[in-house]
Amino acid sequence: MQPIYHDGIAPWRRQVSRYMTSRLAAFSDWLLLHWLGVLNWTLGLVLLVALLTPVLAYLGVEPLAGQIFRAYHAICEQIPSHSFYILGHQVALCARNFSLYFAIWAGTMLFRFARRHIHPLKWYWLVLFLLPMALDGGTQMFGWRESNVYLRVITGLLFGFGICWFALPFVQEAIDETAPVRPQRA
Repeated sequence: MQPIYHDGIAPWRRQVSRYMTSRLAAFSDWLLLHWLGVLNWTLGLVLLVALLTPVLAYLGVEPLAGQIFRAYHAICEQIPSHSFYILGHQVALCARNFSLYFAIWAGTMLFRFARRHIHPLKWYWLVLFLLPMALDGGTQMFGWRESNVYLRVITGLLFGFGICWFALPFVQEAIDETAPVRPQRA
């Protein structure tokens, strides 16, 4: 007996398609509920691993520390004079990037508890949070002056907190307006 095909699709493929569609819908619903936790954990892991890299190098686990350090080069230039050191080994993120990611992580942690009371930062105030880093980085890039670790930390913190204050309320508002979409069963 020949299997019956509707629209040229085998029954087993329809079943797989329904299963995959329902799993993806369930995952997207879960992600809508837990987006902030996922962001918190991801940023926390990035920061923790960046701090563990010099500890691993100090403990003699050079191959792993080196691989992690090289992987972080995708998100940071890792210029030695712009970086922190732990136990004589360079942290995988420079001072500015570490401060920026830390500020975003801390901002998402604070937003977790105050999300219903925080309104988005106006764009012109956001510019004031971003301007110090633009001036510090820009003047250094053009060779007009040399920045220091303290300025990099301060400008990274301002940038990170400004981005959080500006973006997170908008993301939460969009998620609140999004109703979970579930496929209709055939």
